[in-house]
Amino acid sequence: MMNSNTSLIERLSTQKEQYDRAVQAQEALWLGRGGTPLLLHCALNEQEQQAYPAYHYLEIHHDVDKMLANGLREAVTSMKGGREAVPSVRANMGCGIVAAWFGIVPELFEDKQPWVTKHLPKGLLMDMSADDLVITPEFRMALDHMAFIARQLQGSGVRVFPVDIQGAFDTAHLVYGDDIFYQLYDDPEFVHHLMDLSCTATERAFDACLELIPDSDKTIAHYNSYAMPRAKGGLKLSEDTSTLLSQAHIEEFVAPYIHRLLRHAGGGYIHYCGRNDHLYRCIMAEPLCHGLNFGNPEKHNMEQVLRDCAATGRIYQGVLPRNGHESWDAYFERLLGASFNKQIHVLLEIFCPEGERQGIAEAFDRAAERVIQSAV
Repeated sequence: MMNSNTSLIERLSTQKEQYDRAVQAQEALWLGRGGTPLLLHCALNEQEQQAYPAYHYLEIHHDVDKMLANGLREAVTSMKGGREAVPSVRANMGCGIVAAWFGIVPELFEDKQPWVTKHLPKGLLMDMSADDLVITPEFRMALDHMAFIARQLQGSGVRVFPVDIQGAFDTAHLVYGDDIFYQLYDDPEFVHHLMDLSCTATERAFDACLELIPDSDKTIAHYNSYAMPRAKGGLKLSEDTSTLLSQAHIEEFVAPYIHRLLRHAGGGYIHYCGRNDHLYRCIMAEPLCHGLNFGNPEKHNMEQVLRDCAATGRIYQGVLPRNGHESWDAYFERLLGASFNKQIHVLLEIFCPEGERQGIAEAFDRAAERVIQSAV
């Protein structure tokens, strides 16, 4: 496995200049300087699948070599895309890793990410203060994994990105469990106390990651694809649980804490799965939210979302569905056109077989040129 990791890193290192150019292209878009980056990923072929072993979630949690091996396999898909996707690897500890600051240890599984199954009682949380939020053995392991990965990738051009940082309400839900939905009505003061603790833990977790990520003062990578300039903050928040809340609860228990966390980081982008129009409006009204990603774009009118992003200067990033038998040219022109306002406002992510790469890239470039020319 060590030989396999070394071989993969050496292979990835040969394209370092490509990754640096990709970072510059994405940063130009975030900073309003234009450009047409395409985040293209090509799957490993059969020979590569056999040469580079993969490991299940239970194996990698305590074994950083295996964790790195899985991350490198993914990084190769960005390299093979040959465009503006930025290869990056993280300490993949699951979405409960910030909850570890409360002393919570997740349950581990072979077939899925770690998950929090045991929660803390209300009385204990009421007695907690910021002084009780410390680096626990679980989070220390995440930092040690991150430091190891950063050392191994040094000089390769492959970035290190933060652990899976959730939004404050998501982390509060993980810490306290489903009873938090009752407490919104029964004891809102307790929920605000828990949200304050959740924000503090998130701020400390993000800061600890930045200390270990090379060049984090310039760029923060995410998900083996994105590169956000530090001038836009670089924090990713997941607000999945927030989609279950009413407008009033979003306004009271979500929006102020999104703002607090983004203010701490200097900005960032927000992800969530599902659909909640109240949450969407809240996010689009948040001045420090510079980007957006949906786990279920098919649930949204994505052309309207792209128009909203273009009107407000935000960037949508991620995979977007094609309509039926829509050609690649028509697909790209439809989405790039909807996102255009002086520049495009979308970082489209495409996963394809290696043999289709050139045709897709050429279709994208044709569509981008048409959209830009039509606006002149």
